[in-house]
Amino acid sequence: PLMFMASSGGLTAAENFRARDAILSGPAGGIVAMAETARAAGFDRVIGFDMGGTSTDVSHFAGTYERTFETEVAGVRLRVPMLDIHTVAAGGGSIVRFDDCRLRVGPESAGSDPGPLCYRKGGPLTLTDANMLLGKLDPTSFPHIFGPSGNLPPDRQAVQFAFEELAREMGGSFTPYEAADGAIRVGVENMAAAIRRISIERGYDVTTYALQCFGSAGGQH
Repeated sequence: PLMFMASSGGLTAAENFRARDAILSGPAGGIVAMAETARAAGFDRVIGFDMGGTSTDVSHFAGTYERTFETEVAGVRLRVPMLDIHTVAAGGGSIVRFDDCRLRVGPESAGSDPGPLCYRKGGPLTLTDANMLLGKLDPTSFPHIFGPSGNLPPDRQAVQFAFEELAREMGGSFTPYEAADGAIRVGVENMAAAIRRISIERGYDVTTYALQCFGSAGGQH
């Protein structure tokens, strides 16, 4: 029979499937895969770090799946079994800017359209752009699918110019590379705080855990 992934981490037959069962089905599927691949590699305790374009989902696994039966998603309270996932608004598309005398990363996101500045769609400066400036993303390794005609590589030069402008806004004492590194540090701190919340703040000794990174941007951070 046709089966669908549910937010609980289990599979539901198509005839019994309801939309509310799948609000967090994507992240739940990631946790199941994380736990099984970690187990296959010899780890029975693992912190999951699933970083995508708009957010990062973190999870804790110590041999059993942790579930919650009432949660709030986008302001809507749901009573449905879900894997316990903590989400923060820090992803590859998180917008980088300088205001109120400090460097900010997110919670606003460029999404997939227009996407990061390097996508050549007039998007804002993002964490993805910071990674490109610092060499973690190589524009020559991307397919030529960017720009109005979908036939160009990512635009690293525009990213360079934008971080030069950001460095000037920050007072001129930082290089563009330091500004980009600072943006990544801010984003990473937000994500680290999420990991602390689902681990050490609940009394787990994470020194014995593996950290498993996945999602489209997990390996960069």
